[in-house]
Amino acid sequence: MAKAKEIVGIECDGAATEAVSLVLGARLEEMCLLRKGVLDFRDPEGVHDMRVASRRMRSALRDFAPHLRKTKVAPSTKHLKEIADKLGAVRDHDVAILALEKLQKRANPEISSGLQRIIDDQKARLDPAQKELVQALNYKKLFQLKRSFRPAIVDSIVSQAATKQPGSGTTFKSGPSYRVYARSTLLKRLKDLEALSLSLYEPHKVKPLHEMRIAAKRLRYAMELFAACWGDQLGVFSRQVAQMQSSLGELHDCDLWIEHFGKRLFRLKKKASSERATSEDERDAMIWLLSDFSRVRTKHFRAALALWHEWEEKDFCNRLTATLRT
Repeated sequence: MAKAKEIVGIECDGAATEAVSLVLGARLEEMCLLRKGVLDFRDPEGVHDMRVASRRMRSALRDFAPHLRKTKVAPSTKHLKEIADKLGAVRDHDVAILALEKLQKRANPEISSGLQRIIDDQKARLDPAQKELVQALNYKKLFQLKRSFRPAIVDSIVSQAATKQPGSGTTFKSGPSYRVYARSTLLKRLKDLEALSLSLYEPHKVKPLHEMRIAAKRLRYAMELFAACWGDQLGVFSRQVAQMQSSLGELHDCDLWIEHFGKRLFRLKKKASSERATSEDERDAMIWLLSDFSRVRTKHFRAALALWHEWEEKDFCNRLTATLRT
């Protein structure tokens, strides 16, 4: 995964609104520069890198939302979401194919033949998803997005109120500094993650754990976004949050597989007419996969639970809060 590029020119003690255009413009440019690698579908990492960059872009928009008029940036955010959705569709198929091919290597011959049918089905779905992505990344469309984005951001920034300095006729623009705004945003993201940590005590409830994963992701992206104001101090915390996000992400992937194959097997059992003809070896492969992903899910859940327990023992959240208040 490509690392987020450092954004040059941020004044942490300057007004937050003065940095919004600079930061968002840099994030968009970072994303668009990855287009060439995406369109070379021989290396799936190109899609992955741009997908992560698009997530950073949209996360930054979310973090700066209080400073932006939603209606002004709506066309750009809609376009960005369309690109993100197409990237996600291709990436999901890439990941599925790679994961299934890896599992196939340790499966017995009877299961392997059924797995091959499932892999072939994923590959058949990948081709149209790639074609839709190529259309979404049309050079002219992307150029138009880049050309209209920065003016839209500048136009959407909520003006700061002008106030008079006590005892003089001098006026100045009020509003939080970039550092103060960064701190409040990061503390909010951390609070959201802490609140959702209770889901770790209900391991079979899928949705709350998924929401905790999203909260960890948003905190990590915000830490990347505002890192300039704390330098290396956030590094150790950011790596820990990335580890939590990874464990919860792997767990979520298992949940999606379990749901997918569980529903397919359920329909087969009910002999639903909508289910395509399925061979015996493919059915056996799905049962094998259902069992395997259930086992792996437990491993990732235990990793996330152990990490959170370690955070509690080492006072991770309070130490991060203290660092942000430095």
